[in-house]
Amino acid sequence: MGDDRDGGLLLCDDEDAVLGISLFKYDNEPLAAHCFGEVKIGRFRELLEKEEPVLSEERDGLVARHPFCQGLIAQIEKRIETAVKEERLRKQKEIESKIDREEAARYKKAFSILNQIAEVEAQDAINLGGRLTDDAEEPRNGFCLYPSSAQITVGKRYNFELRLNTKTVPRGSIIGITCTNPKIRTATPEIRILAEDDSDILRKYVTIEGTEPNIEGVLRATAGNHVTEARIYVIPEKELLLSEGMVFQPESLTLRPNQPRRVHLLVYVKMIEGGSKIKIWSDNESIRCSQSEILVNEVDAERHIAKYELEVWGEGVGQDAVITAEYDNHLALLEVRIRSKDEEGQRGKGMFSEPEFSYEAEPLQRTSYSGETGTVIIYANFPSVKHYLGERCQYRKTLPSQVLIADLVAERCFYEISKKKVDSSGALIRLEARPDKIQSEAYVLSRKYGKQVHEALVDQDLVKDSRTSIER
Repeated sequence: MGDDRDGGLLLCDDEDAVLGISLFKYDNEPLAAHCFGEVKIGRFRELLEKEEPVLSEERDGLVARHPFCQGLIAQIEKRIETAVKEERLRKQKEIESKIDREEAARYKKAFSILNQIAEVEAQDAINLGGRLTDDAEEPRNGFCLYPSSAQITVGKRYNFELRLNTKTVPRGSIIGITCTNPKIRTATPEIRILAEDDSDILRKYVTIEGTEPNIEGVLRATAGNHVTEARIYVIPEKELLLSEGMVFQPESLTLRPNQPRRVHLLVYVKMIEGGSKIKIWSDNESIRCSQSEILVNEVDAERHIAKYELEVWGEGVGQDAVITAEYDNHLALLEVRIRSKDEEGQRGKGMFSEPEFSYEAEPLQRTSYSGETGTVIIYANFPSVKHYLGERCQYRKTLPSQVLIADLVAERCFYEISKKKVDSSGALIRLEARPDKIQSEAYVLSRKYGKQVHEALVDQDLVKDSRTSIER
C-alpha cells in the first residue's frame, strides 16, 4: 500500500483498531484519488476470535477471498463507484464550462477524424500467410504474395503476406497495391522498403477487406517490372448461413430519416428450397422494408446461395427496430436504427474521446491515455506544457498553445493506434522489436495524417493572421 497516499478509506474494527487503508479496485483510479474516510466494521473481532482468515498475516488489510470480506468489499466499492461517477460528472461540467463553443467544435472535428483513422488503421486483422514465428523462406521469383488465393468474409480485415528479396526489389522501392474489384478494399495502398530493413528477405503485410459477399477479385502488388498476384473470394459467413439457412447482409444498419438503404438477404437454397415463401416484417411501423415476402427461386442461386436485394427506410430520429425474415423454423434478423447526422457524431463510439486537462502538481509525463474511457489526458503542469498553456491553461487559445495541444494529441493518439495495430497484427517476430515497431508505425501515421489533425485542432484564422503579420 505504501506509507503515503492522498486518499483512502481507513478500515477499523468496533474498538477503533486500524485494519488497513484501501480503495480496493479503485486504488489506481484517478477519479477516486481524493476519496477518504473511515469504515467501522462491527463485530469484526468475533471473526478473529473464531480464527476466521479475514485479516492478512501482516494485519495490514483484509483477505479479499474470504466470503465475509467479499461481501463487505462489494458494498464499499458500490459506494465508491457512486463517488467516482459524481466526480466524473463534476469534472466534465468543469471542462465544459472552460471550453467555449468554437474550441469544442475543433475538438469534436479532430477526434472524429482520429476515430476514423483508428477504425481504418487499427482494426484487428486475420493473418492469411504463414505462421509469423516461422523463418521467412525465399519467395518465388524473389517477390510473392502468400497465399496465392483465399476465401474471406464480409466486414473482417485480412492480412496477405508479401515476401520479397531485397536483391530483387531493392531498398528504397515503393510497392503499389491494387485490387481489380473496388468492393474489396485495400487498406495498404503502398509499401515502402526502408533502408533500415536489415534482412535480405523481408515480410510485409497487405490488409484487405471485402464489403459485399459473393464477389471476387485479384490482389496485385507491383514493384517496377515485378508483379505478383493473389485471387480473393468474398463469401458469406458460412457457419451462420449453414445453421440458419439465411442471413441479412449487413446484420445491422443505421439510417438517416427518410433516406433508404439497400440490404441483401442471402438464402442457402439447399436448406430453404426453391418455391419457399419467406415472410418479412418490422416490429416498428416507423421503420419499413420494401418487400413483405420473397419467393425463393433456385435459378437465382450461385454456389447454392441466392441473393435478394431489399430497401429499408424509416422516420423519427431515435427509432429502433428489428426486421425479421422467417420461413418455417428459419430466422434472419436485421437491427435497424434511425439517427440524425449530429446524433451519430455524438454517440461517443470510437477509440478516442475528447481531451481532458489534468492539474496534477508534478506529473511524470506530458500525456497519457485511458483505454477504459478513451480519454487523452494532457498534464497542464508538466514544465514544457505549462510554459505555453499557463498554470490553469488560461493561454490555451493562443496560437502557440493550440499548436502544442495538437502535437500532444496527435502524438499520443498515433502512438496508441500504432500499439493496437502492431499488437493485433502479430507481425512482430521478436518481442524486443515491439517498441521500435510501434514508434515506426506512429511516425508513418504522423506523416500520413498529422497535417489533417493539426488543421482540425488549430484555429486556421490564427495561422493566417500570424503568417500575414510576418509577411508585412
